[in-house]
Amino acid sequence: MEMQKIGFGEKLGHGAFSISCNIVIQFVVTFVLFFYTDVFGIPPAAAGMILAVGMVWDGLTDPVVANLSDNRRFKNGDRVRPLMKYVCIPLTIVTIIMFTPIALSPLVSIVYCLIIYLMYDSLTTLLRLPSFALPTLATNDQPDRLSLNTYISGGATLGAVLASVLCWPLVRLFSGTDATGNLVNPQIGFPLTAAVIGGFVIGGSLWCYFTSKERVRPKKEDEEKLSLSRSFKLVVTNHNFRWNAGFSTLYFVNNSLLTTTLVYYCIYVFNDPGLVTIIMAIFAIGSILALPVIRKIDQKLGRRKAMMLGALLIIISKIPFVAFPHSVVAMCINAFIMGLSVALNIVTFSVTRAEVADHIEHVHNRRIDSMVVNFMGLANKCGTALTILLIGLVLQFSGYQAHLSVQPQSVTASLIVIIGWAPIALSAVMLFCASRITIEDVVNKMNAEEEHA
Repeated sequence: MEMQKIGFGEKLGHGAFSISCNIVIQFVVTFVLFFYTDVFGIPPAAAGMILAVGMVWDGLTDPVVANLSDNRRFKNGDRVRPLMKYVCIPLTIVTIIMFTPIALSPLVSIVYCLIIYLMYDSLTTLLRLPSFALPTLATNDQPDRLSLNTYISGGATLGAVLASVLCWPLVRLFSGTDATGNLVNPQIGFPLTAAVIGGFVIGGSLWCYFTSKERVRPKKEDEEKLSLSRSFKLVVTNHNFRWNAGFSTLYFVNNSLLTTTLVYYCIYVFNDPGLVTIIMAIFAIGSILALPVIRKIDQKLGRRKAMMLGALLIIISKIPFVAFPHSVVAMCINAFIMGLSVALNIVTFSVTRAEVADHIEHVHNRRIDSMVVNFMGLANKCGTALTILLIGLVLQFSGYQAHLSVQPQSVTASLIVIIGWAPIALSAVMLFCASRITIEDVVNKMNAEEEHA
């Protein structure tokens, strides 16, 4: 197979697109549950249910969209790239609406928020399809893919940085704060912040659209259409897909356990909402510092051990926190080491995902990049959905009440379990999943067979 090289400018465009996708997603993940409970006035269990249903819907629509993508082409022959220019503006509008509260009865509020959240999830499915599939379609050169995914991981990290450094200060700026630091008019602050975030989404999407290319074409341009069930079978019967999907799903669950509850922890345990920005910035700095060495780690340790190291870092990050849960320093150490693990985990499971698509084409003579991406996305989102639902239920049954400035001790204890102990247990399972990855052996064998042929 001919090597397909990509240049610095194109890699930069992919990074910009990753920034735009992740800044809006990080903004929503970090603040929407808090917005629903403390601004819209929805009970935590109902708010968790809204997010869980939305994410399951998002996950279920992923394979449908991917199947359409793998079975059809845009007029220019591309599979996914044009989605960037078609989706960025509608997503911006819906995100603004999602953070704009209106006066409704309690039941109608829940239904209204659910509908808007389903719209948001559907649009992010369409936008993230090129974000995930385009790196696989940009090149078939393994070192180039590793480099490209490093830029994408860096973009994701910078998106998290911008979401961390800009979003909460913007909400506070646009809302105004009282003498104790509480928001005065969040009904204005949140939608205005969403509008600023939308500007990043539009800019990054169009930048990538005009600088990127889809170079990897199917071996057979007249490929027959595959049913959704047939595509599913081709994907899930792949050994490395299953273990990589398990690893990535647990990674996203661990990430959401921290980001979804951090606002609550800073407000009600540390009594300092401003710490949200500092802790998330430290989290992002850890990711940035890890980026330059990821390729060396992957080459030195091999994919399996590199992924195991990523899981181990999460466990290490939680030790200071569970030992000193009321210490801001311990939380910052937790965030920094978690950041180191994020960059390593995203790059390794993303490159593995691309190599799984290559292997499926090698074995079955059918290229289904989008299905590989979105079946994995289905697993990731269902896991995250269940996690957020459980967070809402735990907050509800531990006695959380938004109108209280001091929450019951049971709420604090629940947050410590969510942020500290639960990720340790999940990361142990991540270690096991990583130990089952054999993609390097598969790729070497595949390349040898192609060279022989």
